[in-house]
Amino acid sequence: MTGATPSRIVITGGAGFIGSHLCRRLLADGHRVVAIDNRFNSIAGSLHDVEGHPHFEFMERDVTQPFTVPAPVAGVLHFATPADPALFHSKPVQTAETAALGTSVMLGIARTHACRFLLASSDAVYGDPSTSPQTESTLGTLDPVGPRSAYDEGKRYSEALTTAYRRQFGLNTTIARIFHSFGEGMPNDGRLIPTFIGQALRGEPLRIAGDGAQTRAYCYIGDLVTGLLALFRSSHPGPMNIGNPREISVLALARLIVSLTGSRSGIAFGPPLQGDRPSRCPDISSARQNLGWEPCVQLEEALRMTIENIRSRGVTP
Repeated sequence: MTGATPSRIVITGGAGFIGSHLCRRLLADGHRVVAIDNRFNSIAGSLHDVEGHPHFEFMERDVTQPFTVPAPVAGVLHFATPADPALFHSKPVQTAETAALGTSVMLGIARTHACRFLLASSDAVYGDPSTSPQTESTLGTLDPVGPRSAYDEGKRYSEALTTAYRRQFGLNTTIARIFHSFGEGMPNDGRLIPTFIGQALRGEPLRIAGDGAQTRAYCYIGDLVTGLLALFRSSHPGPMNIGNPREISVLALARLIVSLTGSRSGIAFGPPLQGDRPSRCPDISSARQNLGWEPCVQLEEALRMTIENIRSRGVTP
């Protein structure tokens, strides 16, 4: 599939943060888009600006239950697994079943239409990694019964199943290992950046779990979508890291957000989160070499745009 050829693309989790941005980008590129979501963890109003678009369709479906999508379908982008950390604990069954059963259903749909399939996997598959930054060959340890196991092991299983479909049935698949992302329209669902921005705008202390020395690497949503679509439009089977290789400590991130918001908030420290990882940083050499892609929006610029978007939405009472 090339970007210049109008196609009908299916996106699961289409009402979510990344999914809704993918819908808008593909529509802007001239494609027809079918967004599939059961609104279990979607963002209210995330698709309001495209709901009347003549090339946009919405299907309310639970991807863990078999269903069909009428032809034509030129590609499937599978983003349905919940990414809200709170749901890993409160709804682990739905989280694990979406990763396992949902991936199986969507692979079956891609096989029916003999089309390209992209799995939205996660840096979570690296567990506690043996090296940093993480390359696609990095192996890490995971606790199969730990507090994050429904999500982490779900992502590992979905990668294994996607690879099995490629090997056994010759399905045209690829796997994107997505690292932390943020940007306009991100929900305040407990993830770090919107939580910190909300606390700063309200003048509350920014609450850090642990000492703040743990590091993360954050990619602006516009850059992320460009990388994901470059992988989708390529012939690369993956897995491939898609993220920003600039690493920053949680404490430094908190201080930067306080500065950019002009807040007088302080920093408060609490007990570390069970299962928290000390480091998350992608090696994107493969994306650079095979896709010619790397992020171009700097962290500070992306944070300013995100802060203004949150202010404009009035989501920080």
